[in-house]
Amino acid sequence: MRTLLGLDIGGTNVKAVLRGVDGGRRRRARWRTAELGHDADSVIAGLETRIRALLERGGVGGGELAGLGLACAGLIDSELGQVMEAPNLRHWEGAPLGPWLEERFNCPVALENDVNALAYGEWRMGAGKGTENMVCLALGTGVGGGLILNGCLYRGRRGLAAELGHITIDRDGRRCPCGSRGCVEAYAGARAIEKSARRALARGRRGHAKLAKLLGGEPPTPRALHAAAGEGSGLARELFAEAGRALGVGIANCINAFAPERVVIAGGVSRAGELLFEPALQEIPAWLMNAEVQHVDVRPRALGDDGAALGAALLAVERGA
Repeated sequence: MRTLLGLDIGGTNVKAVLRGVDGGRRRRARWRTAELGHDADSVIAGLETRIRALLERGGVGGGELAGLGLACAGLIDSELGQVMEAPNLRHWEGAPLGPWLEERFNCPVALENDVNALAYGEWRMGAGKGTENMVCLALGTGVGGGLILNGCLYRGRRGLAAELGHITIDRDGRRCPCGSRGCVEAYAGARAIEKSARRALARGRRGHAKLAKLLGGEPPTPRALHAAAGEGSGLARELFAEAGRALGVGIANCINAFAPERVVIAGGVSRAGELLFEPALQEIPAWLMNAEVQHVDVRPRALGDDGAALGAALLAVERGA
């Protein structure tokens, strides 16, 4: 059986997914990124050791690996197989990971930006399957983007395209970590939602006492706010609604710009489900250019946390075709 192996490499953890090309046999692993070492040579050695152990546990023999994909946050040169710029992976920068791993595992290897890989995975195997044009928004700590245009992953010049979290929805709005104002990320990313919650609690906004009690001293992360909303916190629901309305404006801008058949929402914040989606869907129509784009399908991810890893592996297979 031909097998895909994908790695989603973050600053803290590496998530690995082993899966049959036909969707069969599946095995997962997780490693601490720091365990791989702090220079390029030790990273390669650490990856090789762990990948071989995972393949052995999965019963994958020589010649069965159809593609090995690595998804990383940052600026990636997918042609050279190098991390060019990655704030959380500084010691990986410039290392020819792609060529080195191709030599060691004798299979096609792809190195790709994590949200690009996520978009590709959802397009090929998940919520975007069957479309020619798809926008993916990943609501994590910040907000990332990925584009499928005319049936191809669109990277733009030097891989800099699809920074959709930095679409401006209010030029006099909140300050964004990128230095600009009013970006989608400043409202709909996990960091922004937590900041909004802290501000609401500090200012004594209506419902703050109940929310504080439900949080029990824990930080008001999107996960904790989701739980609080489920236990009856109206303020938690309002915070998600505010983020959802901002997200809706950003989605409408993406629809106006790219005319996709589908918009896929991924990332940890998307677990809030209808608390976020319903206000977003209500907001979108008011910002659309014309009736031709009124019926775009907006839906949550289908591949869970495996999307980026599987997308990178599928890009590796495409690279070797």
